[in-house]
Amino acid sequence: MIRFFIIISLVVASLCAQTLTFGVFTYRAPEKILKEYQPIANYLSRELNATVVIKPLSQENLEREVHEGKIDIIATNPTHYLSLRTQGKTTGAIATLIKRQGEITTSHLGGVIISSANRGDIRTIDDLKNKTIAIPGKKFLGGYQTQAYELLLNGMDVQHNVQTRTLKNHEAVVQSVLSGHTDAGFIRTGILEEMVRDHALNLDQLFIINEQHFRDFPFKISTRLYPEWSVVTKQELPSATVAKIAIALYGYHSHEEGNDVISGFTIPGDYEEVDDLARMLRIPPYNYAPSFTLRDIWNQYRIAILIVSTLTFIFILILSWMVRKMHFQKAYVRSILDASPNPMILTDKEHLIDTNKALLKLLGYPSLEALKSEHTCICDFFEEGETNEYLLPMMDDQTWVEYVLEHPEREHKVKITIGGEIALFKVDASMVGSIKETRAIVVFTDISLMMSQSTTDALTGIANRTHFNLIFEHTLHASRRGEGDLSIVFFDIDHFKNINDTYGHLVGDDVLRHIASLAKSTLRKSDIIARWGGEEFILLLPNTPLSSAAWVAENLRERIDNEPFDIVGHITCSFGVCTLCENEGADEFLYRVDELLYQAKESGRNRVVIG
Repeated sequence: MIRFFIIISLVVASLCAQTLTFGVFTYRAPEKILKEYQPIANYLSRELNATVVIKPLSQENLEREVHEGKIDIIATNPTHYLSLRTQGKTTGAIATLIKRQGEITTSHLGGVIISSANRGDIRTIDDLKNKTIAIPGKKFLGGYQTQAYELLLNGMDVQHNVQTRTLKNHEAVVQSVLSGHTDAGFIRTGILEEMVRDHALNLDQLFIINEQHFRDFPFKISTRLYPEWSVVTKQELPSATVAKIAIALYGYHSHEEGNDVISGFTIPGDYEEVDDLARMLRIPPYNYAPSFTLRDIWNQYRIAILIVSTLTFIFILILSWMVRKMHFQKAYVRSILDASPNPMILTDKEHLIDTNKALLKLLGYPSLEALKSEHTCICDFFEEGETNEYLLPMMDDQTWVEYVLEHPEREHKVKITIGGEIALFKVDASMVGSIKETRAIVVFTDISLMMSQSTTDALTGIANRTHFNLIFEHTLHASRRGEGDLSIVFFDIDHFKNINDTYGHLVGDDVLRHIASLAKSTLRKSDIIARWGGEEFILLLPNTPLSSAAWVAENLRERIDNEPFDIVGHITCSFGVCTLCENEGADEFLYRVDELLYQAKESGRNRVVIG
């Protein structure tokens, strides 16, 4: 009788056993994926009392089956994980792979850039320009995206500066480089070592371009390190099942010896670097053009820009011809000046001679005589800008007009406050005249909106990192010229990831905006606040000694600590503060304040560390 009940229980348990489909991105041949992941499937089947089936799929098929609800567990590269997460069909990452190479294990991956050892003309990233590069696919993080990002950081756009050739797999990329069919290749870390182990390659045959060395990382690498593959589950899985899968994965330990073996799993890695890479390369989930870059403005409005530029050029040519032809007869000059919607002036390089109606309207003067009664030069309205592009009345012992005419290759801007609002203008000048006299026509093009979009963080409304770097360089030079102490406050939000994971990214975005608003309200007009990235902010404090900067940081820390935040409640921040030392470079300065912030984090958070 007891045996009968045992048999019945086993039959019921087998009938109730759950089947879970484990979808894996096929960055290698499907048979290799099956060999690599089958031990994990067997282990999970035992631990979960379920049947776990490995299903190798391309990214397109994987996404389709995830949307159809056919995939329960997913293993894919971090950029694909970010895209899946944004689509709302999966959970966040529950684990990150750990790979084995000999006796060393790692939870990171990267990309390798290879060329033939016989190619003496390809030894650096710059040498790749206009070359043909073999890749396994543009959706491969280690096989394309990490290298493309590395090239972009070195001033080379893969889309425009090189030719790529997509081959069937990583091994085919290596063979193409060795055979000379392509000049170079992109592959994932670990591939070379596996081919050497399988006696398919001698490393002396290849040259590693831009080779990097990281402690305890066992593979050849040419890029930064990124988290290994992510494991996620579909959104509909019960939370209890997801927890069991995560716990089981953390308990998995492979006893298989060898290289590029999945040794186990660890907690999800830090995906901030992956997020930055995806944003810069404009790949999903960031495959859209932000409106604030000049390149995007050109791509979106190139026809209008060409038409306006052509008309402006024709307009200036006509104006120049008419001024010479009519010997600067005022009536003709005025009719042409007033035909332009852009503010324009006519000057003898020092004094204001004439203007159009657009400029008078801009400055709020009823007539040219009223303007000239108070100002002999339009430069009276110029204000000092954040960079050297901004014009002042005198530039290198020349009048601003002479300076613009002698440096047509540079971009010139002016900053003017009109009715309490700051306006920015691009300045172009051209010479017109006759034998007896010479004049310059200057055109002011309003770029306030474009500059605001290109220099402002879209989420928080404060300066973005690009704009900060421009201002930082300018302020650094001023401080070195003896124009006062320069201090930096670097801070970030404690446990911000928990906020996003617990309340969602919309609440996280509200927190970032709230923090930015609080910080901005504590600063002087001359101070700069910028979003450095993610939950990190940086304050640039000109003419501020260390003691005053420390007071600013401590005051802001207390305000945030005592501030009630909607939904989240209580939030704290950690701060690093330092002042520029004599002969200290920009990178050393930023590195030092970053180390101080790290010390604040390590020593308990919600504190200010001064250096």
